[in-house]
Amino acid sequence: MKETLENVMLMGLGAMVMTSEKAKDLKKELLEKGEEAYKHGQVLNEELKHNISEKIKENVTVTVEKKLTKEDLVHKINELSEEEKKEILKILKAKKNA
Repeated sequence: MKETLENVMLMGLGAMVMTSEKAKDLKKELLEKGEEAYKHGQVLNEELKHNISEKIKENVTVTVEKKLTKEDLVHKINELSEEEKKEILKILKAKKNA
């Protein structure tokens, strides 16, 4: 009986030690997986930013290459605020004097 009780206590102690070791291993594995996922996410985020920048550049290029009629230009100017119109006049005057 004494030997059985001792064995039960030793098995309990062994279970605690084993659980602690397994928990440390699991923690290490989870940290590694989390770091991998984070780094992969950063790469995907950078690719997404790059793709969005490229799409914006394409759209701007298409918009700039489209010929504006005089009427289109007048319409666009009329949509501007007074402050924006003043700024454009200042730029045009500077170009004229240059």
